Amino acid sequence: MITETAKNLSSNGHIEHSINTGKKGEENFRLACKLNNLQCVEATDRENIKHVDFYILGLGVDVKGYKNAHKEGFLIVEFRNVNGYAGSCSEESNADLLAFQFEDYFLIVRKDELLSYCRKEVKNEYVAEFKECYKKLYTRKDRKDLMTKLHVSDLKTFNFIWKLKF
Repeated sequence: MITETAKNLSSNGHIEHSINTGKKGEENFRLACKLNNLQCVEATDRENIKHVDFYILGLGVDVKGYKNAHKEGFLIVEFRNVNGYAGSCSEESNADLLAFQFEDYFLIVRKDELLSYCRKEVKNEYVAEFKECYKKLYTRKDRKDLMTKLHVSDLKTFNFIWKLKF
């Protein structure tokens, strides 16, 4: 869900692309659940605001659509959203799991484990360019977001990591 404030920060083309990426990601997540005989319950609009798109196995899931960074083996971890509010990987997020879409699967991790990893491994150093934000902090110009970039291989020590194919 994109807020009106966020819409005012981007071009119509970028907004449309973001909305389509999110919708396609959610469609693919539904498909992945169906193909894996996993019951998937859609969250309400109110729950979406707190970063829950679906429930599986009684756990809230925030689905992240297929982004260019994912094509290169990276995932984007959002601590604050474009408006400066809690991001998907924050204590305030109600998501239990984050599902990052890759070409033919979702990489699912526990939000708390990802947040804990980032607190230990991401440097408290801000960079000016997205391409430089691997394990460093990045905020886009004229926005209030805060994110970092990790490589999939960084997650190899996680206690919980699940590939859900579609």
